[in-house]
Amino acid sequence: MQRPAGVIFDLGSTVLNEETFNAAAGTERLLALADNSQQLTAEEVQLFAGELDEEIQGVRDESMLEFSIQSFQRLLYENLSMSFTISPYEMEKEFWDAAVKYSPSEGIYEVLDTLEKNHIKTGILSNSSFTGAILEEELAKHNLAHRFSFLISSIDYVFRKPHKRLFQLAVRKMDLEPQDIWFVGDRLEYDVRGAIDSGLYPVWYNSEGKPGGIDGEYLEVKNWREFQEKIEALCSR
Repeated sequence: MQRPAGVIFDLGSTVLNEETFNAAAGTERLLALADNSQQLTAEEVQLFAGELDEEIQGVRDESMLEFSIQSFQRLLYENLSMSFTISPYEMEKEFWDAAVKYSPSEGIYEVLDTLEKNHIKTGILSNSSFTGAILEEELAKHNLAHRFSFLISSIDYVFRKPHKRLFQLAVRKMDLEPQDIWFVGDRLEYDVRGAIDSGLYPVWYNSEGKPGGIDGEYLEVKNWREFQEKIEALCSR
């Protein structure tokens, strides 16, 4: 194992922890902004949204193609004969602000301080149906946006992890060789598998102590302190 020249992080359950995802609250907010001539309730909208989501998710995982929340909202609300005067991006943001609450993972600031001190580049690669602009704004709320040289949201680039094209893009943005980059994420099937297949060194951030494994070499850490100590040891050689 060698000292990395760059580290790319997953976002959700890695850099940030999801405290709340309340889709009903997001729907309530959008209904307050909609021309809702049929007077549909949030519960009725959510019932149809659940049907659409169930149909989409299987295709999403099998194809490794990403779908956007903006397209989903158009499909949902136009089927229900609702219209809005705000833009698709504004609808996405209104939904996010009402439905989602994140907090920084414990120890992430200290890890980023250590990487910066040792001149190790950082970036983010996230599977998300929300645009990178929304994710950047969320990072900024926690004083984290400036700590990463780039952020890739899968919806902005067609494919989703573990597709190799996303990892190749992240490598290009980091301007390093793949073998000099660590990729850290909480999902074996997306993060570790994708990193292994793309020639990056994978780190499984297993903060919940999940059982399981995957073929190939990777480092498992249970918390950011453990990760930080590993980096410090390698940089002190």
